[in-house]
Amino acid sequence: MIKKFAAACAEDDRVVSAFVGGSFATGTTDERSDLDLYAVIRADAYDHFLEQHRAFFERWADPVFLEPFDGFGFDMLIFILDGGLEGELAIAKDDNFLHIHGGPYRALIDRSGLLEGVEFPWHGPTHDEQLRVLTRHINWFWRDLSLLSTAMARGQRWTAYGYLESMRRRCINLIRIDRDFGSWPDGYEKLESVVGDEDLAHLARSFSSLDEAAILNSVKVLISFYREIAPRLALQHGIEYPKPVEEVVLKREAHLLTEGREQSG
Repeated sequence: MIKKFAAACAEDDRVVSAFVGGSFATGTTDERSDLDLYAVIRADAYDHFLEQHRAFFERWADPVFLEPFDGFGFDMLIFILDGGLEGELAIAKDDNFLHIHGGPYRALIDRSGLLEGVEFPWHGPTHDEQLRVLTRHINWFWRDLSLLSTAMARGQRWTAYGYLESMRRRCINLIRIDRDFGSWPDGYEKLESVVGDEDLAHLARSFSSLDEAAILNSVKVLISFYREIAPRLALQHGIEYPKPVEEVVLKREAHLLTEGREQSG
């Protein structure tokens, strides 16, 4: 499929350069690897290429799923082919393309030598951006707990479980920031390669059924995990730890959390 993609790019004069990234560029593929494809398009033909992207795809593949995605700040097409192969095609204009990839790549076509000597930098958050992300996770953990407790008091266990998941994801992102401050915290994405077995085992205890006592015990697990990492991160990065919020929420919900402990016993 890489060869077919390269051939389609070579036949389309709107495509200036094309390359492959990810595991196919680093030689670390396995049977479930997806394709990370990239096409640099002439600026004057970019909008037309984007409008006609399905026709371009159908020259080299039969997509059963083909949807645009711009959540990373550039245009990308997410695809699944009829044989089951999945992947992404990121596209950019030839006068502004360094932001669509980071790290190693393998050139497939390069009409004008645009890729010669090019190194794609890793795109992580700035220090201030990461501080804002960290501050939000530290502060909003207690808001999630407050909303969870309200849902539990109203007998809304599905709603409560949603807030439990939000609390868990905040804990996951806190530990990801702790392990690598220079990378965006991506929740569960490849979490096993970032977080050690001991922390994963701790977090695993926070999964539960919709049983009331099970949810409340999971809350206690996450509070324990959060308290081990959040105050330290706040101190380390000069963030004011939300102690007043913690005290108010825990005082207000003390009965509910005690009730969960008694039911589990």
